[in-house]
Amino acid sequence: MTQDSTPSRRTFLKGGALLAAPIAAPACAVALADDGLRARIKRLEDEAALRELHDGWLRQVNAGERHALLGDAVLGDAVRRITADHAGAPDRIEVAADGRSAVGRFDCAVEAEMPLAKDCTLAQMAHLQGHGTLRRTERRMLTVHYVKAGGGWQIAQVASTTL
Repeated sequence: MTQDSTPSRRTFLKGGALLAAPIAAPACAVALADDGLRARIKRLEDEAALRELHDGWLRQVNAGERHALLGDAVLGDAVRRITADHAGAPDRIEVAADGRSAVGRFDCAVEAEMPLAKDCTLAQMAHLQGHGTLRRTERRMLTVHYVKAGGGWQIAQVASTTL
């Protein structure tokens, strides 16, 4: 039993396929990893844009711009200032799979100011001394719904829950 050890065209092609297989497999893996990386980068860019939009909205509210108080019925017309609650849970932003909407949940401290009624002597004295309001701060969680329109993010709705 002797085997012919002369190389043929078939053995050459088999050897080439065996050598090329390790090179082709990483190329497919790189393409798949590249798609996952692009999706992650897009999600992180969206989250950064939403944080910037939220911070800008908070600056408007804290500057006293009443038109910035979206959802006045929920937050109340008495809201004067909204600050981050560092003792609460970290901010959470969830971008939808289609990338066209998102929801942000932010623990915060809301400062509200209400005028005192002038129906008693102490309230009348407070008004005369320039202190005719009652301020209180309460912890709340803001739930902000965002939509992507015209290539950018916009606030669609703001809801508030007392913690």
